[in-house]
Amino acid sequence: MKKSLLLVAAAALFFLVAGCKGNKTTVPELNYDELNAQALEEYLQPVHPGIRGEVPFWNKFATKYIYAPAFDFDDVENAVSYAYTAEAGGQFFICIADTPRAAISDIWTEIPVGPVTLTVQAQNGEGAPLGEPQTVSFEKDNPFCGPYDPAPIGYRESAIRAAKALHDSPLGRSWANPGKPDTIYFYNCYACKIWSGIAQTECFLAREVPEYHDEALQRAINACDGLISFAQPEGAPLAFFPPTYYYGDNWEEKSSVLRFNRGKTMFLEPTYAANALLDLYDLTQEQKYLDHALGIAKTYQKLQAEDGSWPVKVNWETAEPINEARCLPADILMLANRLKVNYGVEGFEDMTAKGEKWMWDNTISGFHFDGQFEDVPIEDKVPYQNLTHCTAGDCLEYLMTKPEFSDRDLAACWEIARWAEDQFTRWHSEIEYEANALSAVDSVFTSPYVFEQYHWRNPVDASIAKVAINFMRIYKKTGDKLCLAKAKALVDTLVKIQDSETGMMPTLPNSETKFSQDDIWANCVYYSIRTLMMMSEIYEN
Repeated sequence: MKKSLLLVAAAALFFLVAGCKGNKTTVPELNYDELNAQALEEYLQPVHPGIRGEVPFWNKFATKYIYAPAFDFDDVENAVSYAYTAEAGGQFFICIADTPRAAISDIWTEIPVGPVTLTVQAQNGEGAPLGEPQTVSFEKDNPFCGPYDPAPIGYRESAIRAAKALHDSPLGRSWANPGKPDTIYFYNCYACKIWSGIAQTECFLAREVPEYHDEALQRAINACDGLISFAQPEGAPLAFFPPTYYYGDNWEEKSSVLRFNRGKTMFLEPTYAANALLDLYDLTQEQKYLDHALGIAKTYQKLQAEDGSWPVKVNWETAEPINEARCLPADILMLANRLKVNYGVEGFEDMTAKGEKWMWDNTISGFHFDGQFEDVPIEDKVPYQNLTHCTAGDCLEYLMTKPEFSDRDLAACWEIARWAEDQFTRWHSEIEYEANALSAVDSVFTSPYVFEQYHWRNPVDASIAKVAINFMRIYKKTGDKLCLAKAKALVDTLVKIQDSETGMMPTLPNSETKFSQDDIWANCVYYSIRTLMMMSEIYEN
């Protein structure tokens, strides 16, 4: 084990191809023998390893790894070396290091997939043990090993089928008329996410499928007008913000989430509404939609703290923070950049600079990618207890899409993409260690897949999509074929889990259970559509 493995910069630069190749005009051939070997080599490099006193260890609550991990074990007085013993599959694998916080790269390829108990024993100069052994248990997960079964239909075709299915579903039909949303569909209680997801999907359908144009456009208008009608008025503490939670008929009785959050709202979620409004403005050129999105951005600007941060959750009436937790602001910063790049809106540069600095200092540097979901309490969580790739992926997308992109940004994006794979991606079924367990009787989920957060370890379509986008963006920046292969495998899963009859993209895919159209999150469907179209641009254009 070498100390250089603990250098964060080296961890990122290890993978960079010689020179950025930019966007590809033709798709390269994927040699999976070479790519699988490359993957195994890269898995020897730890992901954003901690350095005591400099970089915190993010993996206190981690339970599985694809990349060789490093742990925050204590130094032992007078120790000269440390013996690492990994017990797995009835075998023992041993290596020696001069620190208790080294990555176990030297033995990682030898350790079989499955449960691992790692023991670190301090030793004196003669190899005799000092102090008590330190241990940790975890799972070594399957590495990427392509090729995987390809998508049964084209990516663009899959995206359009998913949009049509949402349009024709009970949720889509609930927006056929203007006014209040149809309360028969319970997930309409999540106003910012669901109404915005409906609007963006309908805007996509109106653009891409002429025969759906009029009806889809009207539903997008209805959803966006709903967001505006329930938003706070100009001059209010949360001016132009639509609510996170919408309290329909008797819904509060059905949901502990609604009861717990009465009078509260998630501070970040109006960005979803703003982007839906901008999508509709792009279609209609109706000024009120651009104006309202701009009003949301100005409220963010007004309420930014001196240190550049914003709260996670606030009082709906007063805008006072509910607790001390601060949100990861990538979506706010991306909204400001979209307004500037696409619509020529100036004036958010200082807000963006301050927000990005806060994000680097408080999130990226220590990988504080804690979950910030509207249905999960935040105040009772300690740092790193409920990590999620969702906030990390938003951060990567902001860095990748901002007007000025640096080498430091690229290095961070590499680490984020590797981390999201390491902690949340399953390349093969955890029950049957075979690829593509779509129809296997004993399998649970289609693989490869991605789960959402530590506290929700089931696959989610938008999670699969988000990690795929991570790899696609890096591929476009660097030309790295392994990133393309990983992205393709995940996007192909999206097509494979799509309902063959209706075209619906299930939010919670399960190969054993027929999903219910009453359990669809429109924002997740739209994110999958967006991902499918991004892959279509690579493979089908």
